[in-house]
Amino acid sequence: MAGVDLDMAGAVALAREMGVSGWAAADLLTALRLGLVAGLAARTVPADTGGACHGG
Repeated sequence: MAGVDLDMAGAVALAREMGVSGWAAADLLTALRLGLVAGLAARTVPADTGGACHGG
């Protein structure tokens, strides 16, 4: 998960506003971070063009 920044203070404040504490808060923060990682991976993986590779 290197290279992914999560505003921890903001995430903790969000969890607190949602009334989440303890292990549930840890699970929420983990889910947020994993969601960021998945989104980053989806953006950086080149789309499959579906065609054959044409060389020179």
